[in-house]
Amino acid sequence: MAFVAMFQGTAAPEHLSTVKESVAILERESRDQPGTIRYEFYQSADDPTVFLLFAIWETEADWRAHVASEAHQKHVASLPAGAWKLRPVKSEWQALTN
Repeated sequence: MAFVAMFQGTAAPEHLSTVKESVAILERESRDQPGTIRYEFYQSADDPTVFLLFAIWETEADWRAHVASEAHQKHVASLPAGAWKLRPVKSEWQALTN
C-alpha cells in the first residue's frame, strides 16, 4: 500500500538560498532510494520562502528508512539554526486501496 508524506515549511528570508539549495540536494539524493515512487519539493509561486515536499513511498517502512538515511541526516545537519521561520509541518497518508 502506498504511503504519502507531505511537509510544508517557511524558510527564514535570510536563509532562503541555503534552504533552497539543501532541499534541492535532498530531492536529488532521495529519488533513488529503495521504495521511492515520487519525491518532489515545490516552492510557492506566491511566497518563495514557503516550501512543500510531496513524497510517495511503496511502504511506510520505506519512508522510515528514508528518514534514517544518510541523505536525510546530511540535509538536517546542513541547515543552520533558525533556517526555518516556521518549521515544516508533516502529514502522513495511506492509500485507500493497493
